[in-house]
Amino acid sequence: MRKASLGTAAFALLTLTSIAFGAPAAEQKGPAACATMRAAFKAMLEAEYAFGQKAQTSVAGAFLEYLAEDSWVLNPAPAPGRPIYQAAKESKNTLEWYPAIGDVAPSGDLGFTAGPWVYTNFDSGKKLYGHFLTIWKRDVACQWHVQIDGGISHAMPKIAEPNLLPGQAAVSATEQPPANLVAQDAAGHAVSDFQDTARRDGVAAALRTYGRDVDFVFFTDGQSPIGGAAAANEYLNEHPIKGAWKEVARGRSADASLMYSVGELADSNKRSTHAYVQIWQYDPKVANWGLRVLLVNLLPPPKEQS
Repeated sequence: MRKASLGTAAFALLTLTSIAFGAPAAEQKGPAACATMRAAFKAMLEAEYAFGQKAQTSVAGAFLEYLAEDSWVLNPAPAPGRPIYQAAKESKNTLEWYPAIGDVAPSGDLGFTAGPWVYTNFDSGKKLYGHFLTIWKRDVACQWHVQIDGGISHAMPKIAEPNLLPGQAAVSATEQPPANLVAQDAAGHAVSDFQDTARRDGVAAALRTYGRDVDFVFFTDGQSPIGGAAAANEYLNEHPIKGAWKEVARGRSADASLMYSVGELADSNKRSTHAYVQIWQYDPKVANWGLRVLLVNLLPPPKEQS
């Protein structure tokens, strides 16, 4: 979740670094006459800003307005999103955020945003900081809703990131994957192969093969977002992560160019140790899907039963 717990401490969320923008392309319409490509990206960003503006009045109300019915949030483990905010109590504490980067599938029905958040305790004035990651999904009425919400917490950033504004929206140079690869579920095989390698040899080893070279971003609590597979590998070699991946939710865009997986990592005793979010994107240069974003957060140990 946007890591600020509504009545107490802060929820953790996430961001990304750079994004490769492609040349402007002719606008298209999807099967429901919804915008695709640049116009879809613009509409998604407008929804993100409206979401943040609504939160200035009511954080719980904002999430209940924008969370999809089948949404998931990291709390800190993956959990259905709407019940959490339906049970939340309002307070005078504030949660502010804005998108710094994002992207959308060429089909225009699935995308993500990420950027910094600040949580302020009304009574003490204490501020907590982090980055959020939100996966957005468009409904049949062309309205955008939050499908997945998660993030990280870290120290106060030294440099403020620029806002990604709707008028600046440009999709990355991603093509729709060939129909034969979609039919073969090549994206699903990439996810499985990555997770098998990570379980056997560690996440760092898996990233060397499956992480996108240019725009990969790694998120974990206590660290600012780490851009680039090489930098993420360096961190993960010093802080190794291994375990079995237990998926709780998966989704993809209509053209299968963008896909996400959400779940938990478990140790040899089948105890959940980490929560994760993966975002995969088709790369026409290699005719396969690469890992665009990976969030892995340590989960607190289970409470001992008395």
